[in-house]
Amino acid sequence: MKYKSLTFFCFLLFSTCIANAQKTTGDFKKIHSKKGNEIKILTKNASIIIELCTPTIVRVRTSWNHEFSENEPWMVSNYNWDSVEYNLNETENEIIILTDALKLKVNKKPFTIDFFDNEGTLLSSETNKKTNESLGAYIENKKIGSIKYLLPEEHFFGFGERMDFLDRRGKKVELDVGRGIGKPHIIGAYNVLKANYSPIPFFMSTKGYGIFFHNAYPTTWDMGSSNSNIYSFQAKDGELDYYFIYGSKFKNILDGYTSITGKSPLLPKFALGLHVGTYSGGTWGHEKNTSTDYVVNLVKKFRELQIPIDILHLDSTWRNFGKNGGKGATTFEWRDTFKNPEQMFSDLYTLNLNMVGVHLRPRFDNGKSLRLLDKAREQGFVYPEENNSGEFVNFFNDKAVDWWWENGVMRVAEQGAMFLKTDEGSAFGRKANESNKLGPQGKGIKALHNLFPLAYAKAPYEKFQEYNKIRGMNHTREGYAGIQRYPFIFAGD
Repeated sequence: MKYKSLTFFCFLLFSTCIANAQKTTGDFKKIHSKKGNEIKILTKNASIIIELCTPTIVRVRTSWNHEFSENEPWMVSNYNWDSVEYNLNETENEIIILTDALKLKVNKKPFTIDFFDNEGTLLSSETNKKTNESLGAYIENKKIGSIKYLLPEEHFFGFGERMDFLDRRGKKVELDVGRGIGKPHIIGAYNVLKANYSPIPFFMSTKGYGIFFHNAYPTTWDMGSSNSNIYSFQAKDGELDYYFIYGSKFKNILDGYTSITGKSPLLPKFALGLHVGTYSGGTWGHEKNTSTDYVVNLVKKFRELQIPIDILHLDSTWRNFGKNGGKGATTFEWRDTFKNPEQMFSDLYTLNLNMVGVHLRPRFDNGKSLRLLDKAREQGFVYPEENNSGEFVNFFNDKAVDWWWENGVMRVAEQGAMFLKTDEGSAFGRKANESNKLGPQGKGIKALHNLFPLAYAKAPYEKFQEYNKIRGMNHTREGYAGIQRYPFIFAGD
């Protein structure tokens, strides 16, 4: 009898721990308010805002402390939507919201949301149709997420630049900007199966809808890997904020996604031609072999062989490596082997190249004559770190961007460079390629880490577009939701 009592007590304790570990929204209490396109709902445990952005796009936000974050400017470029006509009908057990294209069924006990098209076909459900179990939004410590029913024959595509699978059904994926780690560089540029150079928290379903998880923290997507009847997405912190985008075709879903995060602008026409990168005659460990002559003669060889090269960029070895960050930082000083950079650019454009650019890293460094790192620190234009005043240009700050442009990039722009190859946007808060540098750490950096590549690409894209007075172009390695506004990314390492 004592054994049975002890077993029952342990069961209750275990159940209580599980219940405390993960909190759902609970049952519906009331519609708090209706204002414009927004419907605010209170449940036992949370506040939910359903925003009808368009007849085909619905934003769903859930807060367990009843507070909502300010709209951020990096991932989403459009928060101002036209008025959407809709009908709302409430009964004892549910709320039905109808637009011209969608039907939302809000179940009250417990609170869950199902999406249908206007013909009544189920698109997405927060009830497991195999077990009748309620799913939906949850919080577990700081982690927030949503669980949804995995429809039969449903398949998923998206999640940004991947080097493993196209169809994600039955797969699990973690999205957090960074190169793959754990394998020697010599066998394939790190572990490409774990590479996250440009992860995008967005997928498209063959059932005719997409979901964009508007959250900058690292996210985990279990698309039926752990349980073949359900899929889920979860962030390590932040707000549970996602957009449901109805298509029904992929091209329409993608159009909806870019109406939220921004359209990709046209590149210059010649940017559709051949791009070539060069280490200028001296790759890693052989920097002394670089020269302006090598660069010009390389392009002459392309012309001689009638290979129609349009764009050239000089990779890392054009510049002096710095005293603080070495290969992983930028001094904006030319290596001594480049005797006359201005003449080199002039010769390259005489050979009918359309654009020539240079590679750089997002960290300032002191060189032989320029002390840009010291000066940027004095001005407060680098992002502060725990044990020093920082090295990374604070691309989140407009004044810091202006200073970086005027005191760094303009040195090469005035000589003839017309764009940048913005490499290693992942090093902000994560181990860098060419050093053990981790960058800023601490509270808030987990989210800024994924936003940094956007700010890093935005700065030279916009500055050079204005300076060159032609359509913009940037050549970057990392991205996140919204990176398409600053084209283009190259395919990792």
